[in-house]
Amino acid sequence: MKKAVIIAALVCVLALLADAGAYAYDQHRRSVAYQEMADALDIQFDPAYSTAEYASAFDTADIIAAHTGDLEILSTVDTSQLGRQTVQCRVTGTDEYGMTAQKEFSFDVEVTDTTPADITLRMEEVFFSEDMSFDPLVYVEGASDPVDGDLVFSEALEDGTYTVECDADTETPGEYRILVTARDQHGVESTAECKVTVLDRNISDKVYPYYIRINREMNTVTVFGTDSDGRAKTPLKAMVCSTGRATPLGTYRTYYKRQWNGLFGDVYGQYATGIVGDILFHSVPYYSINKGNLEYEEYNKLGTKASLGCVRMCVRDVKWVYDYCDVGTAVQFYDDAEDPGPLGKPEPITIDLEDERRGWDPTDPDPDNPWNN
Repeated sequence: MKKAVIIAALVCVLALLADAGAYAYDQHRRSVAYQEMADALDIQFDPAYSTAEYASAFDTADIIAAHTGDLEILSTVDTSQLGRQTVQCRVTGTDEYGMTAQKEFSFDVEVTDTTPADITLRMEEVFFSEDMSFDPLVYVEGASDPVDGDLVFSEALEDGTYTVECDADTETPGEYRILVTARDQHGVESTAECKVTVLDRNISDKVYPYYIRINREMNTVTVFGTDSDGRAKTPLKAMVCSTGRATPLGTYRTYYKRQWNGLFGDVYGQYATGIVGDILFHSVPYYSINKGNLEYEEYNKLGTKASLGCVRMCVRDVKWVYDYCDVGTAVQFYDDAEDPGPLGKPEPITIDLEDERRGWDPTDPDPDNPWNN
């Protein structure tokens, strides 16, 4: 009897030990599974997103190259604020036994401003005759930061301003420049240059075959032949034009020529001949250096005041001046509201604004001109 009791007790003990071992083993398995799951939690950040441009669109999720577990982004990047910002992220995992673990990671993003201000020039190149004065500010439209807006002009360069410098000596022929320097609110600088050419004003004793008179009131151009002393003698040709409120009075001599010339307003003119300062003979403006890109609505204003100050003409007429009137030809501006000139005022050509050929000047002799076909 005693022996049976001992055996039963031993069986109980062994059963208890087996249960304890099984429990311990199970706990070990659970611990290993949890640890493996926890160790596997990770976030890999993309180093390409360690910097962000000021005021740019920035999706914080883009900084995550890969991750294990369920991702939660705890903070974002505010690109309206410069400097280093820390993004906090959390990943959560659940093992096979339903146990969860979490890890937090951080990634630094530096918000910087590297985008310079845009500088807008009214012209890329300016021509002046010797001894003429000019204001370089006239040729600068301004400067603007793509985020913070317009910068203001300043004599001294500071954050949020732009300056204009010009080294031109209008008493000495040569090549100079207008230099514009802009600095945005965060100190990022940009520059732009406008070339300035001061031309020799001296005119030799050469007798020029033509003399040009421009009636500002009637918007007519009359070309005279000259005698051996250079005096206007015979009216040869009359043309219509468009002058403007800045067209000067007085007599000047032409001083340069260019087939295409940049004009105020980011447009272009054909067959430009410089008269005085930035006052030119030129065609009706084009939106680009393309003979098929004419400002056709402006074309129909020929014969009336329509320019800022230059003398606009149709291509046929302005090309005649360009081809036949040498640099140094005298040009006189005068006013007469009663008499357009000895040859009268020709009837201006107009363009049907519905015509598909309207992008071309009808008088342009270019063989590609659809009006010539």
